[in-house]
Amino acid sequence: TESIVSFIQLADIIRISEVKLNRHLISFNGKFSKGIPSKNTVSKVLNLLDEGKYLYGKKYHIKIKKNIPQKSGMGGGSMNAATILNFFLKKKIIKLNEAKNFANEIGSDVILGLSNRSKILYCDNSLKKLNKKIRFNLVLVKPKFGCSTKKIYSKVKKYSKKKKFNFQKMNNKKIFIKYILEQNNELQSIVEEEHPSIKILLK
Repeated sequence: TESIVSFIQLADIIRISEVKLNRHLISFNGKFSKGIPSKNTVSKVLNLLDEGKYLYGKKYHIKIKKNIPQKSGMGGGSMNAATILNFFLKKKIIKLNEAKNFANEIGSDVILGLSNRSKILYCDNSLKKLNKKIRFNLVLVKPKFGCSTKKIYSKVKKYSKKKKFNFQKMNNKKIFIKYILEQNNELQSIVEEEHPSIKILLK
């Protein structure tokens, strides 16, 4: 199993400021901010940094405007964590190898956000960055429900046979689209069974 990962022009907006308090503050606002638990990907980043004493007792207020819906499969929470790691990486508070280790502790897809280059995530969690750019127009549809990643993965009974991504297919946009449509997606079929309206939308 492998995933082609690409970034689009939709993102949460994050503001980070140092505060003179005895604890970190994490606040969410925006259309998709309701119901986010106190223990989330951002709090995990701060906890790991505190445990490793990387922040030397400094505390931060992290304010996030949620433009990416929860449980939409677009990795909003993971990319929030990656953005915070990148912030401390640029401040030279942590090093790249430490950022990668933290990313893997928080979630398997957090590491994808440490750079905004398109890439392939292989089943062994290794990454390959893609240099070729193919531009697409996208239509995003968000139904009034979400899908739990953990729940969907738990219902996968068998993964299809592993295939190597054919990079030559990326040289032609039409051939590339056809190639993608021919690939199997075990998660998609489970989501379609759970929510038939998704199947109608995709068709």
